[in-house]
Amino acid sequence: MPHQNWSTHPDMDSKLTQIQQALQNAPTLLAQKKVAAGFDGFIDSIVKVVNYKTDGAGTVFFKTINEFGSYISSKGGSGFSLESEELVQKLGGNMPIMANALAGMGVGVNCVGAFGVPAIAPAFTGMHANCMLHSYTNPGFTTAMEFADGKIMLAQMTDLNHADWHTIRQTVGPDKLKAVFTAADLICLVNWSELDHSNSMWQGLLDDILRGQAATPKQFFFDLSDCSKRSKEAITSAIKLIAQFGAHGQVTLSLNRNEANILYQTLANDEPLADIQAIGNKLFAGLKVDTLIIHHSKISIAWDNSGTCTALPAYIAQPLIATGAGDNFNAGYCLGKLLGLDAEASLIIANTTSNIYMRTGQSPNIPALVARFGN
Repeated sequence: MPHQNWSTHPDMDSKLTQIQQALQNAPTLLAQKKVAAGFDGFIDSIVKVVNYKTDGAGTVFFKTINEFGSYISSKGGSGFSLESEELVQKLGGNMPIMANALAGMGVGVNCVGAFGVPAIAPAFTGMHANCMLHSYTNPGFTTAMEFADGKIMLAQMTDLNHADWHTIRQTVGPDKLKAVFTAADLICLVNWSELDHSNSMWQGLLDDILRGQAATPKQFFFDLSDCSKRSKEAITSAIKLIAQFGAHGQVTLSLNRNEANILYQTLANDEPLADIQAIGNKLFAGLKVDTLIIHHSKISIAWDNSGTCTALPAYIAQPLIATGAGDNFNAGYCLGKLLGLDAEASLIIANTTSNIYMRTGQSPNIPALVARFGN
């Protein structure tokens, strides 16, 4: 892969050498690391939506969200039906996908999530053996309609909507929760937006587990997910909670472009800027985090106390799968940080991890990453 698909850094050969050396040493390093992750869990049905059928061409699917939206708008004032074709049904949710990816890289991950009660749902029984599942409620069910330019997620999540920190404490148990989270080198809290009581869960983790514990070097990784439906007050509360985790370790917040725009509108009380770099500059100055990441299909940018760095992902015109690409990006970034790499090198690994997943439909293990970066 050409260097320009990884980064614009003038000393990229040196950076790639660092990554290669870290990946060679990864099995030994990762065997000593522990990760805790929470708190969602979904079963995903990945579908394509049928536009029309003909005798000659067979089934023709909607190619873009715009095309699909125009079709729906044209049906205003009348009833109509849609047909979808399921490509695959699989484990879903930001945390299970991200955790599964990290586990496949050789990291032990304690997953506190919605995997099914009283028994683990069949969709999750195939998770990597390095994942230890601690379930507190039943999973949601998501129909992910995939298009060339994005996806539409329709979620059903009755049990998840009623679960809060009290539910987690009652079901998993306070002793188990303390053991899981206090021993972790990295704590990943993702998909805040789709859990109605996510602020309760974060507050409970702070109050019941982290406060009063002996100080140990920890990393915290947050991803809000698409928070379009959440109120300004809830988003503001989440940002304040994220800042409180900074008293217990290094905090990273990862956003895609849509999430960055929503945060900018919430915190700046203004329409988002066209320039993603300008949005990030404003957000990093106002957020109490150690690292801010904004990523989309054309560029990934990270801000920390050392400055700003960028990495350019390779463009994939027709990905085999898109749902879960952001979760694999996050897993790749966390892998880099667990290996002791800086933000730029971690961004490069994040882009490559997501790229391999979209091309193959499988999260890469360490040998696959070693092969991609060369020996």
